[in-house]
Amino acid sequence: MPELRTGSENRSGKQVMDKQFLEKVEAVRRSALEKKKGEEKKDYQAIDYDAPIDSDKSTIGFGTRVGIGIAVVVFGLVFAFGDFLPYGSVSPSKESSVVKQKLSQEEEAKFKDALQGFEATLSKSPDDPTALEGAAVSLVELGEYEKASMFLEKLVKVIPDKAEAYRLLGEVKFELKDYEGSSSSYKSALSSSDNIDFEVLRGLTNALLAAKKPDQAVDVILSCRQKLNEKSQTRLANLEAANDNGDQKPQDIDPIQVDLLLGKAYSDWGHISDAVSVYDKLITEHPEDFRGYLAKGIILKENGKAGDAERMFIQVPLSFVV
Repeated sequence: MPELRTGSENRSGKQVMDKQFLEKVEAVRRSALEKKKGEEKKDYQAIDYDAPIDSDKSTIGFGTRVGIGIAVVVFGLVFAFGDFLPYGSVSPSKESSVVKQKLSQEEEAKFKDALQGFEATLSKSPDDPTALEGAAVSLVELGEYEKASMFLEKLVKVIPDKAEAYRLLGEVKFELKDYEGSSSSYKSALSSSDNIDFEVLRGLTNALLAAKKPDQAVDVILSCRQKLNEKSQTRLANLEAANDNGDQKPQDIDPIQVDLLLGKAYSDWGHISDAVSVYDKLITEHPEDFRGYLAKGIILKENGKAGDAERMFIQVPLSFVV
């Protein structure tokens, strides 16, 4: 049976956290530190009482403001593309991982030929799950979301516990701006699997935010986070009971990225203090991870606290980069 992962998703799965991004962040920090040293020197110079007084806006130097601007732009891309750099590959998207990219003539012909084959099978066996799945994936690749939705709706009736079909249906409905249908499909994907798939959680969050239901998004993330914490504690207890000195199996999802998604939902809801609390907790519990600092810096900058944002960017730890 074909895999319900589209080719465009694979093409867009290049990791966002690359060397160039880290170099830009390092440049921001260097610029801010140099500016800070310069300002400290000025504190010990003779005061010129005839000199014009700097306005509040200019207390943060131009170079530093440019540096912060670069960080905001770069991290803004990370925010939109990867919801704060999840482990492994990232599927960059505009809120959804179905991204229509221009196909080459050869690729388009390949998907059209495959679609014809699947449709021929369906003309004889309308409920064939392999053909339904293949037709849906081909149509998504061709950007024909309405027709893809029809095949996926039928597929989830034939195989009602297929989480991947619900996931792709959620993405397709999001593209069609059917946010209620999208969130419903993502919820079915979550309930159809014992594990929590971050792509599903992120898709559900985006669908609920687009549907203007940030409170529900927060509730879903908190519930998933609780389940992940319980699974982690159970796994640790099992390891201790077995006296296993081997490496602990990593969690299915990076818990930091779940918290960052929670902060994003709080921010969209207008609960800025709750979002900041999430980021503060991340910084306290994971001081070596740059994402908490950057996330807090972004939200401070967006709420008019450029000075506090600058201090956050300066604190970004890059010791993990070799």
